[in-house]
Amino acid sequence: MEAVLAEVDTPLKRLDPRFKVLSFLALAWAIALAGSLKEIFAFLPIVLLVALPALPHFKRFWKLLLFADSFLILVLATQLFLGSPEVALKVFLRSNEILLLSISLLTTSTLFEILHALHHLKVPNSLLQVAYLTYRYLYEVKERFDLTLKSAYCRGFEPKTSLFTYRTYANLVANLLVHSHYKADRVYRAMLCRGFNGYFPVFRHFKASVKDYLFLVFTTLYGVFVLWKF
Repeated sequence: MEAVLAEVDTPLKRLDPRFKVLSFLALAWAIALAGSLKEIFAFLPIVLLVALPALPHFKRFWKLLLFADSFLILVLATQLFLGSPEVALKVFLRSNEILLLSISLLTTSTLFEILHALHHLKVPNSLLQVAYLTYRYLYEVKERFDLTLKSAYCRGFEPKTSLFTYRTYANLVANLLVHSHYKADRVYRAMLCRGFNGYFPVFRHFKASVKDYLFLVFTTLYGVFVLWKF
């Protein structure tokens, strides 16, 4: 997920990323375990409270919600045709609550900060490296694709339902694959030249404060209370 709110100064951005990850996991786990509509609706206040600082910047992430809900339509339609509207409503509410939590908590930090936080939470270093390098690699591929497509448009290319259009897109994809191969090789050689030994050095470390602990305790207790009382 893109860090759509990482540049926006909100109270959640100033929280320690380690505690944001733990709070998200606790609430997401509790929402996933909610069995009744009463429990699911009981999580709405905490979700809206966490999302409140991000709501003024709704235009930054509304596409993410729309993209995720477009996949949910198939699930909802299937459940409705099977005669289970309550199940469809539960799936829709659970998914959107967890998605809104992830946007409100996780996208207020950069990807590197999230991975750094996961490193402190004892996630295997190899998995974090794969995740980070994959993200950077996909970003480079997308940037190259946009540049090549823009170059084609500048040369008068107009996509149509024709053999020429299909051939052009095939050449574009082939060029992208070749460029990706050479780019990956250059990055690998550059990392070896700089002494990469399987560990990314970090020059900025996290420092927890009282508000971080209070936030984690509050979100965790809220989830436990809802599952226990409702």
